[in-house]
Amino acid sequence: MLDQADRLFFRLSGVASTRPCRCRSVVRCLPHCKPQHTRALVQVRDIMFRFWTVLILCSGMSAAPAFAQRGLKDVPDPDPSKQQASFQVAEGFEVNLFAAEPQIAKPIQMNWDNQGRLWVATSETYPHIKPGQKPNDKIICLEDTDGDGVADKHTVFADGLLMPTAILPTNDGVYVGASTELLFFRDTDGDGKADEKRIVLSGFGTEDTHHVVHTLKRGPAGDIYFNQSIYTHSHLETPFGVRRLLAGGTWQMNPETIYLDVFCRGLINPWGLVFDQFGQAFETDGAGSQGINYVFPGSVMVTAHNAARTVAGLNPGQPKHCGLDILTGDHLPEGWAGRFVTNDFRGNRINSFELSRSGSGYASVQADNLLTSDYVSFRPVDVLMGPDGAIYVADWYNPIIQHGEVDFRDERRDHEHGRIWRIAPKDLPRLTRKMPADSSVKELLALLKDDEKWWRDAARAELTFRPESEVAGPVREWTEAQAQEAGQALLEGLWTLHRFGGAPQALLQAALNSDDAGVRSAAVRLAADENVEDLLAISKKAIADKHPQVQLEAVHALRDIGTAESLLICTQAIQADNDRFLEFSLWQTFRDTESVWLPQLQQNAQWQKLPANVLLTLANAAGSPAAIDPLLSLWSEGRIPGEQRPQLMELLASRGTPQQLQQVWEWAQTKDRNQPLAWLYVLNSSAERRRVKPNGDLNAVAEFIQSDDVTAAVLGCQLAGMWKVDGALDALQQTIASNAPAKKRRAAVLALAEFGPRFKAELQAIGAGQKHPELQVAGIEALVKVDINLASRLAVQVLVDDESADIGAVLDPILRRNNGPNALSKALQKAELPTETAIAGVRKANALPKKSPALVSAFQKAGSLGPVGKTMTPEQIQQLATAVVNNGSSARGELIFRREKLQCLKCHAIGGAGGKVGPDLTSIGASAPVDYLIESLFLPNKKIKEGYHTLQIVTIDGLVKAGVPVLQNQDEVHLRNADGKVEVIPADDIDLSQISPVSLMPADLVASLSRDELMDLVRFLAALGKTGELVVAKQRFVRTWQVLAPGERIKEVNDFVRHNNPESVATQPQKLPWQTVYSRVVGSLDLSEVPVMGNVGGRNLQYARFEVEVATPGKIAFRIEQPQGVLMWAGDEEVAVDQTTLVPLEAGRHWITVAVDAKNRSSRQLQIEMIEAPEADGQAQLVN
Repeated sequence: MLDQADRLFFRLSGVASTRPCRCRSVVRCLPHCKPQHTRALVQVRDIMFRFWTVLILCSGMSAAPAFAQRGLKDVPDPDPSKQQASFQVAEGFEVNLFAAEPQIAKPIQMNWDNQGRLWVATSETYPHIKPGQKPNDKIICLEDTDGDGVADKHTVFADGLLMPTAILPTNDGVYVGASTELLFFRDTDGDGKADEKRIVLSGFGTEDTHHVVHTLKRGPAGDIYFNQSIYTHSHLETPFGVRRLLAGGTWQMNPETIYLDVFCRGLINPWGLVFDQFGQAFETDGAGSQGINYVFPGSVMVTAHNAARTVAGLNPGQPKHCGLDILTGDHLPEGWAGRFVTNDFRGNRINSFELSRSGSGYASVQADNLLTSDYVSFRPVDVLMGPDGAIYVADWYNPIIQHGEVDFRDERRDHEHGRIWRIAPKDLPRLTRKMPADSSVKELLALLKDDEKWWRDAARAELTFRPESEVAGPVREWTEAQAQEAGQALLEGLWTLHRFGGAPQALLQAALNSDDAGVRSAAVRLAADENVEDLLAISKKAIADKHPQVQLEAVHALRDIGTAESLLICTQAIQADNDRFLEFSLWQTFRDTESVWLPQLQQNAQWQKLPANVLLTLANAAGSPAAIDPLLSLWSEGRIPGEQRPQLMELLASRGTPQQLQQVWEWAQTKDRNQPLAWLYVLNSSAERRRVKPNGDLNAVAEFIQSDDVTAAVLGCQLAGMWKVDGALDALQQTIASNAPAKKRRAAVLALAEFGPRFKAELQAIGAGQKHPELQVAGIEALVKVDINLASRLAVQVLVDDESADIGAVLDPILRRNNGPNALSKALQKAELPTETAIAGVRKANALPKKSPALVSAFQKAGSLGPVGKTMTPEQIQQLATAVVNNGSSARGELIFRREKLQCLKCHAIGGAGGKVGPDLTSIGASAPVDYLIESLFLPNKKIKEGYHTLQIVTIDGLVKAGVPVLQNQDEVHLRNADGKVEVIPADDIDLSQISPVSLMPADLVASLSRDELMDLVRFLAALGKTGELVVAKQRFVRTWQVLAPGERIKEVNDFVRHNNPESVATQPQKLPWQTVYSRVVGSLDLSEVPVMGNVGGRNLQYARFEVEVATPGKIAFRIEQPQGVLMWAGDEEVAVDQTTLVPLEAGRHWITVAVDAKNRSSRQLQIEMIEAPEADGQAQLVN
């Protein structure tokens, strides 16, 4: 009905070509997008909507409600007391209701003013306004006038708004983010209601209502920060020119001058932002899975537009989080001060995290939950500490939280309720302190040393609100008094003075010389923000600081200076052990400033004498291959350390020019570098990825084709084909006719296809099995490039003649081509296939990124099949949903989920462990009702989760690539395909790029399951993330493993281990076959899934290993549940195993190998946890 109204609206209004945004539906989206159309056109739209509504009703039809949460029959009682009874609050805290309807409904963001009043942006309209409906969303001011912890006064400050999503009060008004605008409201007559509105900024994108501008926060130095999300594209006209931010990121605005800039870019839906006591910033992502994200100037996170690299969050594998604050004050229960709190709104709980400095950034560990609940309508979306020392939580209150997956008009969407909950330490006394707005300047200065962050922030803001003539002098005097101690209080004074034109040089210098690295870091950033005269000298000193975070801030400052001198100074920070934040910032700096430093590298001897690791960093950051030339000179002189050589090889493969590759080709031929194979890989990768070949004579490739080394010969064949070397044709044809290994002969057949139609007859003979029948499949694959219709006919004949043929090997080369499905459909017209072959063909056709009904039909006809796969009516879905709840077993369901045949973990992670093709399922059960899960299994294409749509690319060669985009920029696209592998596709190779309506999840994935198995599988999914059921624990369990899995090579591998002692698995892992497996939800590895190596030193051992990344070298602690019978090695060094095992590790990545003797253990589960321990002085995280 909505779609019909859309089409008629566009047809009658004639505005189809002027649609104001990328929204798919005018009926659903036009009102909030504020299009510049006349009221008459909007009336046309409404008339069309009503017309189709009447037509449908009169014809006896009824619009079916959305499936996504139709199984949600038991909508909770909205009584706040019943909701509160479900809360389980952390020890030492208690919870009470601060405000609820009718005072407030649908709170989105909160912020306090300096009078101690809580301001809330609310929206009862969300997610979309109805046709003809007048917007009436509100800004509410809540007050607790008697200090009892309950709001007893509420004022509607502003109404008539359309989905306000951000709010920040000041001394004389309120900033509000609403749709395309950042607004400022004032109350000029003192009646508590806004009577003046000013548009501060306009031009924010509105492609999605929960991605528009949000999360207004005041930074430590007084600038205003706010976020936008992935589907928003903003183009803003400011007094300083147009500013743009495409996709997600954080804006930074000077409120006095309206100078606007992008602070950081990326994240999917960042709805949490907070600054710590040193001004460092952190964010959470409401659609991400990495917990707390450390963000800094110029940082680029996942999904950033046109990003070449991104920085990962601190807690991979965490659920989606919304809101963020830091708990401070000595009134809190023991252990809670300093923790970060954020909302797992899907799981109906509030998480906490403990952060510690690690290198230039931070390490984060999940701690106890602040609050948990099984009340499905509890949706905490914002969290703040208040002036009374309590924690305030904005509860969106809604049983439905899905956005695009659920009908916007679903009658169960709650538009009436909303709560603000107050979580306070037990016996917290009533607030009696004077509010900052009522305090004198002297009192405000005293508050700058308060142990509660709320009071420091409020006092600093209040000082900047007051006239400079009254405040600047006292603030300067107070700050001078803090200079000798040079602690965090000095920063408070410097940040305040920043709003009054900056701090005196001596005070800034005191902070730069502080003993506290946090103070020094903040001072460097402040110096850069104020662009002080001696910034270069300050940065030069900071780049040599002993603490990496000070170096990080120096890198930002030197990048902003952007001269050749500043960038040469910046190279001093490049070290082999740089942590990921510092390493990224250095890369970003040299990437942004290439036009400045590259001429210096080409002409200036001082730059050319830089060490190899520095030159590698520069070359990696550069877009120009000219930055590689100095490295080639160093290689020729033997001055590139061994551990740095792979980086240079990758650079040459991805960017090397024909002239540079000529040098590589010469090295490969002379073999005097002891690694000709490595150079052949470089040349092969360059030809395959970029179609670039060396200059000069290439005929010597024939020598490699004739090599006895099979790998070298295969690479030689591939190069001869891609380079089209006529001088190698004899060698290729001789190889095909020889008795050489099949791998080598196959490569020679495929190489012939690169020469075009001239070898069509020979390839046809091979593909038809007339010549070299053992190479028939290779012949068909080669023929695909020459004549796809002929190749399709030969492929079909193979499937007809040989029921045991590998259908993937035969058909995949055809189906990877853009015109492959059509050619194969034609070839199947008169074929008769074995039933199983036809079924397999239908499955392949249904899994194509581009739907091909003709190919599905052709396979069905060829195999005399009826419709393949299960379909379910709405009634059947409801019946199954009921059976799942009543009779399904999550324990059995987990075993089904882990079946290798289903390959669920190949695409989906739980707790960060598993595939990345599909969404992490950590809390899917807490957010998605049972019927939605059922429908998603049977109809994966119907509702594809945002951020996981398949991108389909057709290359200029006609190849079809499909996957979830990992990175997209102007140079290349990175796709993660259905196998979990990332393919890099150069932009120049892309002929067509489009979003596919087909999910990478096979449509018939569960077709083979019995009803009971399906019930158990869905019950398992429905339990994930639910309080009291399958919740991923906060502990850092090892969840991603590699197990020794020899398969058919069991005897060979067992003999190797038996003859080389138990430690050989750890000391020679490259010689052994490893398979990735994952722990169960509870965090343990099921040893029944791990093969046994028999009679190894008289024991039967099972081997597994996991990887850790060490940020700070030292001892890393692990707790092994039931350590009896467990051996452990770190790298090739054996480690003494105990209940708490300490492993000394250097910075970087390390494999930890364990061997388990099952006879000495009662448990068939292996659970290893990374823990904090007094003796553990290193910092690390598990690699998933």
